[in-house]
Amino acid sequence: MSTTRQPSRTLILFDVDGVLVHPVGYKKALHDTLDYFAAQMGLGGLGLDDHEIGVFEACGITNEWDSGALCLSTILLAALSERPDLRRATLDETLAAVRAAGLRIARPDFTTLAREIVQRNTDHQVPAALGLTLLADRTDAANLPLLSALLGDVYSLETPTTRVFQTHTLGSEHFAAAYGQPAPLERESYLKTHDIPLLDAAHRDHLLQWAAQPGHGAVIFTARPSLPPADLPDESGSGYAPEAELAAELVGLHGRLPLIASGRVGWLAQRNRRVVADYVKPSPVQALAAIGAAASGVESAALEAAADLYERDILSGPLAALAGGFTRVIVFEDAVPGIRAVQLAVERLRAAGLSIAFEGIGVSSHTDKRAALAEIAVHVVDDVNTGLDLILTA
Repeated sequence: MSTTRQPSRTLILFDVDGVLVHPVGYKKALHDTLDYFAAQMGLGGLGLDDHEIGVFEACGITNEWDSGALCLSTILLAALSERPDLRRATLDETLAAVRAAGLRIARPDFTTLAREIVQRNTDHQVPAALGLTLLADRTDAANLPLLSALLGDVYSLETPTTRVFQTHTLGSEHFAAAYGQPAPLERESYLKTHDIPLLDAAHRDHLLQWAAQPGHGAVIFTARPSLPPADLPDESGSGYAPEAELAAELVGLHGRLPLIASGRVGWLAQRNRRVVADYVKPSPVQALAAIGAAASGVESAALEAAADLYERDILSGPLAALAGGFTRVIVFEDAVPGIRAVQLAVERLRAAGLSIAFEGIGVSSHTDKRAALAEIAVHVVDDVNTGLDLILTA
């Protein structure tokens, strides 16, 4: 919803991948993760290409932990449908049995499952969890332990695809430092060697000048893993991967804008005895925290205020400070679930009595993604710089 009413404050939320950064590192990590497991099966390269990744994202499957596990599950079931006798007690043993048998399978159409998931996902479920439900209905029950090992909890480092993917993204040294255990293979960080900044220096500087003015605020809002809240320096970073921080450094925004990423949300979830998936987008909790952080510049208080409103219907902290006046919230996103998450957060704030408007700016040049974004966004632009021209000069 756009508005001509003059706002008391304007807050901008920026997604990272596809908006601030072209995530070549993640895409290559996803491709190479699938090829790694295909090699364990004695198969040739099966990694997703850029078009298929675009279809996954258009279907709301934007986390490579989901897409990697879903794709490997599809490959695995294709193999076991031809040779169920190759099934073993563990995934590693099953992959080795497929390799030893010299089995050859046709490359699956990965996008079919992605399209099914978006059609069935009416309750903001984690895509991998919904994929497990769909695949369980069409395969032998004896395959379910293997599928559960892949799709049961993609946020766990024990999930094979997540573990290998994280090694590619962070690199072996960063993996060991983040998780306190050796990486399963030797790699350089794909995020450092392959990611490309999309926010140019001129628009970054203009944004920072704009954000420094009274009544303006901005925040980086991403599902990327991150460290705990930056305003809690005594918090341990053990088990936290600084992927969001690497992106912020790449575009020159690290430490210059607040950051609400999944590590911050994980810190909140742990405090409230929740799991990260309960709070991270498409949940409105992360979006509520991002709004509060954009308004206040304080991450931990914004996170706690988001949980207060979501869990207890209590308006507190930086969110309570939005009372009085009219707030305009703008989100730059390349995927529909992220825009919907902010929309839900704004609706929750309205229900709490705040005067607040919402605008989604879709960012993509991919045909399928632009079509999906156009259904919910006020504008769909090719890049973040063009979108900022619409907002900062308005």
